[in-house]
Formats: sequence, structure tokens, C-alpha cells
Amino acid sequence: MYIIETASDPRWQKLAVVFCRATQVKEGDKVLLNGIGYEAWPFIRALHAEALRLGAAAVDAKFHDPQMGRYFLEVATDEQLAYFPQWDLDQMKKMDVFMAARARTNSLYLKGIPGDRISQRQKVTEAILNERVNNSRWCITYVPTDGDAALAGMSTEEYLDFFFNAAIQNYAAMKENQAVLVDLMNQTDQVKIIGSGTELTFSIKGIGAVSCHGEKNIPDGEVYTAPVRDSVNGKIHYDAPTVYQGREWTNVRLQFKDGKIVEANCDQGADELNKVFDTDEGARYVGEFAIGTNPGITRPAKNILFDEKIFGSIHFTPGRAYEDADNGNTSAIHWDLVKLMGSGSAVYFDDRPIMTGGRFVYRPLTLMNP
Repeated sequence: MYIIETASDPRWQKLAVVFCRATQVKEGDKVLLNGIGYEAWPFIRALHAEALRLGAAAVDAKFHDPQMGRYFLEVATDEQLAYFPQWDLDQMKKMDVFMAARARTNSLYLKGIPGDRISQRQKVTEAILNERVNNSRWCITYVPTDGDAALAGMSTEEYLDFFFNAAIQNYAAMKENQAVLVDLMNQTDQVKIIGSGTELTFSIKGIGAVSCHGEKNIPDGEVYTAPVRDSVNGKIHYDAPTVYQGREWTNVRLQFKDGKIVEANCDQGADELNKVFDTDEGARYVGEFAIGTNPGITRPAKNILFDEKIFGSIHFTPGRAYEDADNGNTSAIHWDLVKLMGSGSAVYFDDRPIMTGGRFVYRPLTLMNP
């Protein structure tokens, strides 16, 4: 396990400082650390030390084995699948801070598990996720693993450097620069996106925009809002490959009418894709529109947490909307599908070109270009 061998890398402690600053850990806080996969141990250890140094009253660390999670989904009875772990919700309600490090030794570990079983379990545990997202100060990341490096087409050493370069950014400067984009989104009604296989229109009027600059997900770097729920029309081709619900998806193509996904296809086939969008009514509507702004991320790594931040990309997310940019859509899913805005692509706000070819062209935003 290469990640364990790098436990003494001083960059873990630097990243722990970023996390504890993002979640504003302070004296008296109750902190829950969640490690998924034992390769997360070096970072969980660094978080534990930093939270205690800052005076947290209690720091609890939990580890989960992804393979045990797969086994559960594979063999659980209907009663077991529907059982709600009330104790997890009770503990989450008592916590001030939640920080998680997830290690994907095999990002396709859920391959072969029926998507409807995964979706069913997501719906059962949705209340725990909502409690964490809405009522705690939280921050998460995916730590590098040999498997992630292979999936991204990099050596493990190269991927480790890629990870720290993406995660340890000047988030104060990012916040200042993104404030301009937030103001512009707040003044915008109609958005048009064109590109390969894409011609999409929708309104973001009155929804509100939010800057992400190192306070929740790490690595960070995006500004998001949501489309008016029924305003989306046209088609989009997501050209960044993605891993979701334990399987890889490529060339996802969606057609919208009055906000709803009316056609869906991908290289893996329409049947499997439509099972995801049939999770519930809200799964066929979009809960987020965002522009990626992290200059340290320039290519897909098949990791949504990273890929949605690719500088100059957009993600257009079927499923649940966030409370701070709420268009009223609720769902058990939130799938950040990413489009790379390459040559010939453009984003327009009220017929004004904002970004072309993955770079900002609206003058007040050009300082954000790498």
C-alpha cells in the first residue's frame, strides 16, 4: 500500500491544516473523522492531531472497509437493505465537525451490484447525509491510492503530486476572484451552453450562486447555482468519463424537455443509465449547474471530486439541489456529470460570451485564467 509508505510526507499535515481551517475547528468542538479504506489512515492521523492541537473536546475516528459495503449490498435481504441505522444519525446530530478521507483501492468495487439496490440503500440513509451536509461543518477528500493512479493513467508518485497540487491551493485568492463570477451569475437570467454534441438553454434567475473555495470538498474550486427546474431544454454530451455507483460511465448523453430528462444514453447502454434516473422523480431533473475553476486540475482523473473542479469545465447535475442554491428539486442522487469545454465550446450569460474553449473571455473574469 503505497499510501501507507508515505505516512511521513509533511504534505499530509499541511492538508490537515487546510481541512481544519475550512471547518473552523475550535476549542470545545466535537469532531467526527471518517476513513473509508485503510489507505486513508495517514491523513486521518494528521487530522486527529491537528483537531486536538486546536482544542477540540472530542475527536472520534471511524473506518469503513469498502469491500464489506459491497458484500452487504450483494447479500442483504430486503429487510436488511431497508434497515435504518438510527445510531449513525443520532451521532451525527451531536457532532460539530465532520471530516472524511476516502480511499478507492478499486473504484469499480461495486461493479455487478444491481443499480436499484444501490439506489434503494442511498434512499434509506439519505437522512444521515442530509444531517451532515446541512447541520455540520464538513470537509471531505479522496486520498490517492495505487488504484486511483492507474484509473487516471498516472504512476502512483505522479498521482500523489497531482493530488497535493490540486488540494493545497491559495483558497483565499480563489475566494476573492470567484466573487466576481458569483455576482455575474446572480445577475443572469438565461444561460446557453454550446459544444460537441451540446446545445442547452436554461434560466438561473433568482436561484443564487455559491462560491466553493476550500471550505467543503477538497480539492475545491467551483461556482455553482441551479437551473430553474422546468427551464432546461436541449441536449448535452458529457465527455469526461466518470465513476458512479461503482461503475464507469462514458459519453453520457442527455436530452431535456421542460427540465426533464426525456432521453438518456451512454456507451454502457440506455437501460443501465435509465435505472439511475428512475431512482425517484427528482433524478430526472437537474439540481446544480457549476463552472470548475481549480487551476491545478486540467484533466479528468475519473474521480468526481476532482473532475468537477477541472478549470474551464462545467458540470450539470441530475438530482438533488443544494439548500443554498435551491430550485426545489429533491432526490436521493446527485450525479456531477462533467463536460470539458474544449475547442468550439462556449458558455453565454444573457447572450454575452463568458467562456470559450475552456477559458474566461469576459474581461472581469480573465484574472482567473491560469
